[in-house]
Amino acid sequence: MRIRSKQVMTSFTVLLSALLVLAGCSSGTSSSTGTSTSTGGSGTVSPAAASPAPAPATAAPAEKVRLKLMFQKGQGTKDYFGDWMQENISLFKAKNPNIDFEVIANTCCDNYLTVITTDMAANNLPDIFQGWTLERMRPFAEAGRLLDLTSAINENPDWKTNMSPDALKGTTFNGKVYGLPLAQDAEIVYYNKEVFAKNNLQPPKTYDELLNIIDVLKKAGITPITMPNKEPWVGTIPYMMLTERIGGLDTYQATVMDKKGSWKDQPFLDAGQKLQELIKRGAFEENVNSITTKESEIKLSEGKAGMYAMGTWSIAPLYGAMKENLGFFNFPDISGGKGSKDHYLILPNSALSVSGSSKHPKEALEFMKFVFSQERQLAFAKLGYLTAYNTKVQAGDLSPFNEQLIKAINAKTGLMYPWDVPLGVFMGKELNNTTQSLYTGANPSEAFDKLQKTAESQKK
Repeated sequence: MRIRSKQVMTSFTVLLSALLVLAGCSSGTSSSTGTSTSTGGSGTVSPAAASPAPAPATAAPAEKVRLKLMFQKGQGTKDYFGDWMQENISLFKAKNPNIDFEVIANTCCDNYLTVITTDMAANNLPDIFQGWTLERMRPFAEAGRLLDLTSAINENPDWKTNMSPDALKGTTFNGKVYGLPLAQDAEIVYYNKEVFAKNNLQPPKTYDELLNIIDVLKKAGITPITMPNKEPWVGTIPYMMLTERIGGLDTYQATVMDKKGSWKDQPFLDAGQKLQELIKRGAFEENVNSITTKESEIKLSEGKAGMYAMGTWSIAPLYGAMKENLGFFNFPDISGGKGSKDHYLILPNSALSVSGSSKHPKEALEFMKFVFSQERQLAFAKLGYLTAYNTKVQAGDLSPFNEQLIKAINAKTGLMYPWDVPLGVFMGKELNNTTQSLYTGANPSEAFDKLQKTAESQKK
């Protein structure tokens, strides 16, 4: 599968992700057999009339249903996603009092990936759950662990019209859809506008300009780029950007997507060396592999750090804390490289799926239908999320930050998926552990030689 900007996520207009559902509450009705009254011509009451008046037909109470719902717990300064999900539950229950929820939201990121993968393998999934896309979803879709949502989408005109076809490519396998992405996320570099202004800095367009920014901020006692690499996938973000700017999209395509290239190819090694040059230059915290997301968000918002490489799922807490002081740029061009600052890391993300073994698929789909209504998706977009559903917005619904970001992404000339997702659970973790080791001084050549051997062992 070739991944290019004209093929995947070509439109980033209002981005929302409709979660399909078709459904109907499970409820039954019972009929009354009472007889009607009548009067005879003599004015006396006939025997039939002596029967009690019929009671009006009433619907039997809807069957009580309890759905298990699992999603990631936010790890930043405030859990905007979790709050939005809880609000969805409350509003839905007000309209559907027969449906209750058991919410599981106590872990995030790699720990959550481990939990959901284990539950998948054991076929012990909650009714509805948040997951990933692409190769992290494929094995479980093909193993029958997920409910096929194709007919639900086809039978719902709203979903067919508003769900992004590009986003659905990430959850479609063998012509069937198994999940609906809530977001079309990008990985970018955030920056603190006030910090930049005080130090007479502008967002960099070239790598040399970025190096100058790092030097200026370091001299001013400010962490140039805060890096919460306690979760090893975070440190892979600048590494992917460096590799693409050096080797271009073809390097990514050959090794990550087509599995025909080698991790020992020169652009991967050169990117590792440049990353370590940044480390030695003081671009990141010294204890980078123990920094948390919450710490990095606080550092950027308080001006203790100038930049922060992270996904657009962090817009909500960052913009909530920083407002107009929050800026962004894509990683700059490297002189002599084959990549471009107009090539973005973009991913259909946070897909909601229904377990293939759920005892309550109709009710689960009914909740999904509610979550992916125009009203609830607009609330999601207003928080700052880049949705995978075409939501109707009015002027002022989106922040200036989001409007500028969407405009920039729409002008992209190429894209790639964040690598650990199309690589699948095992190889994705191996990649992230490899890049994390670079931050503590591992030799790039040795590290990627080991990664290549691991990749080759998976082909046998």
